Amino acid sequence: MIHTKGSATQYLLDYKSGKIKHGLGIDTVLDDYLRFKPSQLVIILGHDNVGKSYWINWYFLTLALKYDMKFIVWSGENRHGQILRDMIQMYAGVPFKDLTEQQINSYSGYIEQYFDFVDNSYLYKPKELLEIFRKSDAKAGLIDPYTALDRDMTHEGNYKFLNEARLFANKTGMTIYINTHPNSESGRAGNLYTDGDWKGHLRPPLKASIEGGKPFLNRCDDMIVIHRLVKHPTMRYYTMIDVEKIKDTDTGGQNTGLNDPVLCEFNYGLGFVIGGRDALAGLRPKKEATPFKPNLKINFDVTDWNEPKEKDNDCPF
Repeated sequence: MIHTKGSATQYLLDYKSGKIKHGLGIDTVLDDYLRFKPSQLVIILGHDNVGKSYWINWYFLTLALKYDMKFIVWSGENRHGQILRDMIQMYAGVPFKDLTEQQINSYSGYIEQYFDFVDNSYLYKPKELLEIFRKSDAKAGLIDPYTALDRDMTHEGNYKFLNEARLFANKTGMTIYINTHPNSESGRAGNLYTDGDWKGHLRPPLKASIEGGKPFLNRCDDMIVIHRLVKHPTMRYYTMIDVEKIKDTDTGGQNTGLNDPVLCEFNYGLGFVIGGRDALAGLRPKKEATPFKPNLKINFDVTDWNEPKEKDNDCPF
């Protein structure tokens, strides 16, 4: 099928006049580098046990609440209940164990309006999972991780799946996020920091070290690397986001600088704070004000008001 002549005219005029709309942001400095856009194929790369899934779930929850968006999630390594528990705690803004049963039921029902969770008790082929995604009315889908699928992990097999995922995104308008791991070489001693305060800690994987090779990098629109120094006494509480590829910079986003990731501070299990800003702060349930109950037993004797009182020794001023 050939495009109709002149079908790109509006885009050209919008570009000339600066009317190209940016993707969706979360009102933090992360927006300078990464934005949600429809019909995209986004690759996420990171070592195991650095908190990739937790960060992704926080990011999705923030977008869902802020823009009334729906997501579909397949997690081959995490239980539905565990993901929902973390999301409820992020949304509530208090430790999960401090919530009442009524709050848990209420918040769970509210969050599940925005998320479909695919049953992970079945080993899906990539095409089967995309077909499940197709039946959802979600704006974005997550495959977490790709290696947990029943897939053909050859060069040709990876290209075939990525081409199918690319076509799926184009046809449906759904954005597909694929969580991936690096090859074993990137986790060895040769990939450690060699000096400074981070000496001996594992470096983030290079984009070329993704397990499955360059097909993932070549076929994606955007690519981010998630990393954390899991054994560092202070940096273990910071998740680093390196943006390695933004195909369409006209709609926002750009690569992060060399050794200059966006730092996401772990917010006591309540998501992340970026540059001092908690993106979920204005999206959480409003706390009910305690109703004022006047103390009718107070003695309103005006003569007492005119008598000097001794200063309270416990008063700080």
